[in-house]
Amino acid sequence: LSSGINAEYGEEEKGSVRFTIVRHPMARLVSHYRNSVSPHEVLAQWDVWMRDAIIGVRGSSISSDDREKLLAEADDYISRAASEGESSPQQDNPFLNPPYATFAEMVDFIGRETAKGIIANGHWIPASQWLDICQNDFNLVVKLENGDLETPHLLSVLNLSEHSELYWSRANASGSKSVSNHEIERYLKQLTFAQQKILDDMYAFDYEVFGYEPFSV
Repeated sequence: LSSGINAEYGEEEKGSVRFTIVRHPMARLVSHYRNSVSPHEVLAQWDVWMRDAIIGVRGSSISSDDREKLLAEADDYISRAASEGESSPQQDNPFLNPPYATFAEMVDFIGRETAKGIIANGHWIPASQWLDICQNDFNLVVKLENGDLETPHLLSVLNLSEHSELYWSRANASGSKSVSNHEIERYLKQLTFAQQKILDDMYAFDYEVFGYEPFSV
């Protein structure tokens, strides 16, 4: 950038507020999984991660010839189920029993990808990583769970207090999408110690820098 453009951006930055809103890592992960198991969302996630997650666990005991045939059937079924809006376990095809990845299978997939140095999915990448927290000098970091206490201060800093009713109406409308601690614990209890450690290790810096506590189940 030219010095003139740099100076222009510098002037804008002087009056700006750099903020971000974060969420407990387990709440993010469980919310993503919960929203991924409807037939339509399974199709959306199928080629992104779910197909590989299922193959990685259920495909190990299936011969290569049978695997290709069963996977072709699974691909077709997932597409049809999304169109019809419903699905059910298919006992004769292990890739469709159930017709989506379990929570444990998703965590196994995350573990395999992490071991290869790949944490690319925005739904589970640590917030500290995609925010580049060590490089960005945030004025405010708001925890979604503390929104009732922290958001009014954020709106005040942004000189948007007069629009608080609009914010809260939208926030309340999305409240049904939130994930309770009880629900998070229910999913985490499905994991082995090794699977839980995958998540604890991946989110260790998030816990430290944002002041979150790991769930103990």
